[in-house]
Amino acid sequence: MKRVIFLLIATSFSVLAEQEKKSESRAPSAALTEARKGIDKGYAQWIEAWDRADATLIASLFADDGVMLGRNGKFFKGPKEIFERMEMVMEAAGKGVKATVTTVDLWLDGDIAYETGKYSYTSVEKGQPVTDEGRYVTIWRRQSDSSWKIIMDMGVPKN
Repeated sequence: MKRVIFLLIATSFSVLAEQEKKSESRAPSAALTEARKGIDKGYAQWIEAWDRADATLIASLFADDGVMLGRNGKFFKGPKEIFERMEMVMEAAGKGVKATVTTVDLWLDGDIAYETGKYSYTSVEKGQPVTDEGRYVTIWRRQSDSSWKIIMDMGVPKN
């Protein structure tokens, strides 16, 4: 299983690096700008969800076939499994987790957007600030209503 996860991560970063080379010389298209607005809206919801400890908001960002890869290598597929996972994580963390999500690169291929970025979560445990940060790879798909939903999300912690 660890080998599969490693190959998934390596392949994702390899594909995204190649896309970056191809897109460096192009100005953002109207379609990319529109995708970015939809994705930014999704991240505003993600940040609100962590502050409120609301797993429903996180789960609603995923497409019906969306997948979240957990730290232990376990996959959570679909909004129901993702909700159950996030409910447990958020109950442990409590309300008031301050999340930041920063898109580093975004590429568009039709109705699919490939994104890499950095994340940070700050909370207080036993009176002390705790920060979890790292990088992520997220793949978004435009829906029939023109919204954007996550079809794959994978965080790579710094530590």
